[in-house]
Amino acid sequence: MKIKLTKWGNSAAIRIPKTVLEELNINYNVIENVSFVVNIEGDKLILKKNQEKTKFELLAEQSEGEKLNPKIDIDWGDPIGKEVW
Repeated sequence: MKIKLTKWGNSAAIRIPKTVLEELNINYNVIENVSFVVNIEGDKLILKKNQEKTKFELLAEQSEGEKLNPKIDIDWGDPIGKEVW
C-alpha cells in the first residue's frame, strides 16, 4: 500500500486509510484520543499505536515482583466489636 505525503499548513501529513485503522482496532469515527509513538530507524518512519495504560498496569509496573502467598495464615489480631469467627 502506498500513501501520499501532502502539505498541511506549515507541516506535512499522511492519511491513514480506514482499512489500516480497522486492522489496528481504531474506530475511525472517534479518533480524538488516539495517539502514536513515532520512531525513525534509518529511512523508516515507524508509528506505534500508543496504548493508554490502566491504573492496574501502572501499579504492576511499579511492583518489584513480590507475591503474597494466600496459603500463609495471617494474624489479624483479636476481634473488635461484634465479629464472630
